[in-house]
Amino acid sequence: MELVKDKEEILDNVELFLEGLELGTEQEIKKSIQLIKKSTTFLVVITDEVTFFVPSTFIGFQENNISNFSGKLMENQTNTVISQLLGSTPKIDKTLDELFLDFCDEVEINRSDVGISRDYWILKNI
Repeated sequence: MELVKDKEEILDNVELFLEGLELGTEQEIKKSIQLIKKSTTFLVVITDEVTFFVPSTFIGFQENNISNFSGKLMENQTNTVISQLLGSTPKIDKTLDELFLDFCDEVEINRSDVGISRDYWILKNI
């Protein structure tokens, strides 16, 4: 799989991930939840109504698809490219950690099933 080349491809993957998480088949939802549990770096999408957390290892590859996604974490590859395209590096943020745990509650992920340290990029009102 090739890495994303621009911000549009990242945003397309954000949309695909969220669709798979919310409207996907039972298998797609399970894969999405497993990816959230295993990931340590997320793109945070903040809208007026809700805040979403999308794993970097999913959004970092071109023409991604949750059904065909291997689930293999490759954050070391994807994070570098995403940082270049967004013009910033992911940061640790305790406030976002709390919002992440709230997000986990919403998608029925037990808080004890996710790690304690995460990094975030933030996109607002996309």
